[in-house]
Amino acid sequence: MYWWEKEPLRIVEIFDPFGFKSLPLLQEAETVKTLGGNVQHFHFMAHSATADDTAGLNEKRFFFKTSLSKKKNPDRLKPYLPLAHKRGIKVIVYFNVHWYTQEFGKQHPDWLQIKENGKPIDDVYTTGTSFCVNSGYREWVFQILQDLCKYEIDGIFYDGPIFFAPTCYCETCKRLFRERTGQEIPPKSNHQHPLWRELINFQADSLNKFLSDSNSVIKKANPEILFFMNGNSNWPYWPTGRDNHRIIKNTDILGAEGGFIYGDLNQTTIYKPGITAKLLTSQSKGKPAIVFDCAGHKPWSWYSLPETELSLLLAESLAGGASYWVPLSSGDSASAKVVKEYNRFVKRNPEAFFQTESLAKIALLCPSVSTNFYSSSSVPLTDFTKEKRAEGTGDISQEFLGFYEGLARAQVPFDVIDEENLEGLSGYQLLVLPNASCLSQEAIERIKDFVEKGGNLVASFETSLYDETGKRKDNFRLSKLLGVDFIGEIVGPMNWDYVSPIPKTGSPFLKGITKKYIPASTYGIKVRATGGKNLLYFYERLKGRYEGIPEVSSQPFLTLNRFGKGKVLYLAGTFGLSLANFRFPEYLRLIKNFSSQLSQPLVAIEKAPWVEISLRKKMDKIFLHLINQTSGLKRPLTYLVPLTNLKIRLFNLKVEEGYALRANKRLKLRRSEKGISLILSYLEDYEVICLK
Repeated sequence: MYWWEKEPLRIVEIFDPFGFKSLPLLQEAETVKTLGGNVQHFHFMAHSATADDTAGLNEKRFFFKTSLSKKKNPDRLKPYLPLAHKRGIKVIVYFNVHWYTQEFGKQHPDWLQIKENGKPIDDVYTTGTSFCVNSGYREWVFQILQDLCKYEIDGIFYDGPIFFAPTCYCETCKRLFRERTGQEIPPKSNHQHPLWRELINFQADSLNKFLSDSNSVIKKANPEILFFMNGNSNWPYWPTGRDNHRIIKNTDILGAEGGFIYGDLNQTTIYKPGITAKLLTSQSKGKPAIVFDCAGHKPWSWYSLPETELSLLLAESLAGGASYWVPLSSGDSASAKVVKEYNRFVKRNPEAFFQTESLAKIALLCPSVSTNFYSSSSVPLTDFTKEKRAEGTGDISQEFLGFYEGLARAQVPFDVIDEENLEGLSGYQLLVLPNASCLSQEAIERIKDFVEKGGNLVASFETSLYDETGKRKDNFRLSKLLGVDFIGEIVGPMNWDYVSPIPKTGSPFLKGITKKYIPASTYGIKVRATGGKNLLYFYERLKGRYEGIPEVSSQPFLTLNRFGKGKVLYLAGTFGLSLANFRFPEYLRLIKNFSSQLSQPLVAIEKAPWVEISLRKKMDKIFLHLINQTSGLKRPLTYLVPLTNLKIRLFNLKVEEGYALRANKRLKLRRSEKGISLILSYLEDYEVICLK
């Protein structure tokens, strides 16, 4: 068993790669120890701009011994390692492999990533450039790895590698693509090009080979050295080449920047770290998952988030089954206070946060294939990608986010999976497909098999209307399962239109929905019910919002179908997108209804709708994570409303004891015919209840 497989990783980074002047080495080691970190990302490469070069890495900015250094700087790494190890801190060295200076780029023009227009990339973090992993640059990197492995380091972290969105058209990539396909490399900007998919796979395979060769160099020197990189979250990998399923084959843990948040935080879902944690956990093939949670409010790198925001980033990561990595600027005492408290909490209760398994009966699909090959898929702003808004209808990311928020607000435990997890659905009772438009035949068969054997399904909009390459079909490939046929038309935007429940159906899926006019989803799809029962219809569209009272149409919006032993709900519109944008109470109620009707209830919290839950297990202990999001309307969050006397009911769980780990308090269990209940006297931001 390797060291990173023995306990939760509490990774702390003192973010100071711009001069190394903030803390002496001894004080840095003491600071990490005081913060409770058992692992550190350590900087020994400088990145500050100078009079003769831009910010980024070059061969004059190494502060360790390497044969490639062009300037003799003090060795930071050798004297630091014993200081850290003496204090029980594992040292992972930070290796920037994606951001280089302009002058260094000019010295190695054959290494540069080249854009479609034939010019080198020149805007990495506005002023820098980057090199291609297929070029001779790779040998330069491998030499640095060999030099690093001469030190008693514990791990190496690649920040990068990456293909930036408009690249790479260097001579090496052109040649390798020609050798691979027999054809010229296509424009990456043209998603309709017949070779576009091949280009995306070529870049992902190129990164995979670079990782494989890097890992071989490291493990040959010392198999006990951890190796990992900055991976992907729930956004497309086509702009970067970073496919987590390839990445995890040649790295020891899987991590991504799920806790880096930018600009107007009201435009960023509060669930971002939790989404990343759940997705990485499902993709990591049993290896540890790490969410990178940044204390900085990007792009203001030297300005910190309020303590409340940072606390929720860490809580979301832990509740999703992952560990966290936090970079802190020295002198940021407010953020340090939060990190110190969480590290102490995790250290006291390691079993609650390491190698636990989810007890969720609901799986929400993150449609990874669709995000890459569906025509309407957005790309978020990250440190590695520029924002790209979806074109057309049915934005996959927003559809997914809407369903995620709906399930979180329904207070049901659920996992996030992608298409590769569809072979392991036997433990779930409900699968949710948010506009999973592009599905392979293998995925189709696995979904059919799941429902036929008694699993339940909820699907929306164009689910299964395309193959895995993004080619649209004449009908849904899951048409018999959905109980509807596509009749050839997408409708919208419906900015002032409605849907209507069928009066007096008595359907449990419509429980609590009483309004006659419910806002329609922004886009709809015309279908004909073939076996399903209609529960909601679209109204006829109005030419203007004051054009009179609409009449109910014959077009279904929500249908219920039976397939084999399972039940299927189909929503003929961009339900999740509209929920994400508008949060209509009826939409939230629909999700609460179908999650309770199509899966076994496990937990209920009375009169506290803004508490998110997660339920995980290790051996004979169950861990109920509670995250308080009662925070008002606007972000950044500076205050949470504490909750008192929180009544929690448990169903279908065999429990003998309850203990609040953070409060360090035993909880009294009450038993009745309806199950077990307990009272948590106080919830500020985050608590974990251990149930034995």
